[in-house]
Amino acid sequence: MKILTTVRNLRAITNDPFGFIVDTLIKVLVNLVISIPLAGDVVARFKGPVLGFLASMVILGVMLFVTIITIFVTIFLSPTGFFQFVASALVSSVVASENFTQTAIPAQNPFGGSGMSYTTVTAGFMDSGYFLRFGKNHTGIDMVPSANYFTNSHAYQQNNKIIIYATHTGKARTYIDEEGGETVEILNDEGDLKTIYIHFKEVYVKTGGSIQAGTPLGEMGDTGFATGKHLHYEIRMKDGSNWLPVNPLTYIK
Repeated sequence: MKILTTVRNLRAITNDPFGFIVDTLIKVLVNLVISIPLAGDVVARFKGPVLGFLASMVILGVMLFVTIITIFVTIFLSPTGFFQFVASALVSSVVASENFTQTAIPAQNPFGGSGMSYTTVTAGFMDSGYFLRFGKNHTGIDMVPSANYFTNSHAYQQNNKIIIYATHTGKARTYIDEEGGETVEILNDEGDLKTIYIHFKEVYVKTGGSIQAGTPLGEMGDTGFATGKHLHYEIRMKDGSNWLPVNPLTYIK
C-alpha cells in the first residue's frame, strides 16, 4: 500500500509539481488543526476556496506586519517624533507649577519663575561687546539658568533637563537657522509679535502647533552659532513689512 502511495505521489510530482506541493501543504495544515481523520484529503478536493482563504490570511498578516512596522518607524525611529512625544508628556506635568500667565504679549522669562529669578543674562540686547567680538548686532538676549533655577525649578528637579517654555500664546514654527541653530518661533494670534528661541538641543513642538504660554518648547542646547549651552531669546514687533527687534527684558515682569 505504501509503495502504491509513493508511486502515485511520484507521478503527481512529475505531472503537476506545483499542484502536488499545494495539495500536500493543504493536507498538512488541515491535519494540524483538524483532528478528523482524512480531513486533509477532503479539504484538498476543495483547494480553490481553501487557497483563497489561506491567501486572505497571508495578505491580512502582511498588512498587519507592515502597519506595525510603519508605526514603529514613524514614532520610535523618527529623529524627533518619539522624543517629542515622550518629552512633551514628561514635562507637561510641571508646566502649571511654573505659573505662566496666558497672554498674547510675553510677560515672563522662558525658564519660568518670577521675574529674572531663574535667569542670568550673558549677552544683552544690542550688546556692544557682542558686536566687537562677533561683528554683528545682538538682536536678542542670551540667557542661562541661575543658581536659583537649579534649586527651585520644578521642571529641572523632575526631569533633570533645562526646559525652555513659551512666553505667550500663538502658533509655532520650527526650523534650523542659517548657522545650524535649532529654532522655535512663535507668532501671536494677532500676527504683530513673535518670539524667537534658538540653540535647542531637542525641540518638543512642531510647525503649526497651537502654543500656550508655558508650553514646553524644548531642551536648552548649543546648536548653531554658540560658544556654550544657552538660550538666545528675541522679541520682534511688526512694523509694516519689517520685523523690528525689541529688548526682551522690558517684557519680563
